Amino acid sequence: MSFRADYLSIGSKIDIIKPNDKSVTYPSQILDILESNEMIISGPIKQSNLVLLHKNEKIYISYNVENKGKYLFTAKILARNLSSIYTLTIERISEIKKIQLRDHYRLLTRLKVEKEHLIAQGDNIEKFYEHCETKDISGGGMKLNCNYKHKEGEEIVCSFNVNGESIKIKARVIRVEELNSFNYKYSMGIKFLEIESEMRDEIIKYIFEQQRILRLKGLI
Repeated sequence: MSFRADYLSIGSKIDIIKPNDKSVTYPSQILDILESNEMIISGPIKQSNLVLLHKNEKIYISYNVENKGKYLFTAKILARNLSSIYTLTIERISEIKKIQLRDHYRLLTRLKVEKEHLIAQGDNIEKFYEHCETKDISGGGMKLNCNYKHKEGEEIVCSFNVNGESIKIKARVIRVEELNSFNYKYSMGIKFLEIESEMRDEIIKYIFEQQRILRLKGLI
């Protein structure tokens, strides 16, 4: 299957994912299509800094197709250009697969969450608790509004209720953004870690039920 046959064209928005850290995606764009399986894309940038990738390195490319879903393939970097703008020449080396979104669909919802994390107080390590609120949730993580400024990579524990069930999950902070809100200072993207299948199923069940309610109300 070529790029042209699979809804990708010059200007298409894509995401770059590094195989050794699938929790982070880097926005990119197709700048040119060379052959059926080769293209030039913009290189990844994070916080105004270039994320340098190297020739022969393998990456994942994901993208959305309207009304069809999300797709992903593996690519190899053929060349890197840093002369004027950061670009990568890549070759698709795998089949294009459709991603099952049951774990990735994010439901906009406000759930009360008790967050706990460890803080060093002199020679002691103490637990710090904070009452927070979700902006959205999926089977794999959530966006959480809070007032404590965490750093990317920090691990926390989140406790909340869905469908009358108590859930307590370990999570990692993926990104932190300042929030212009009266109640909260920061918005964090977090990824669930070591989540039991029963807990994930309970969250997904809650998401599907809320979707059903929204459809009945004509809101989605």
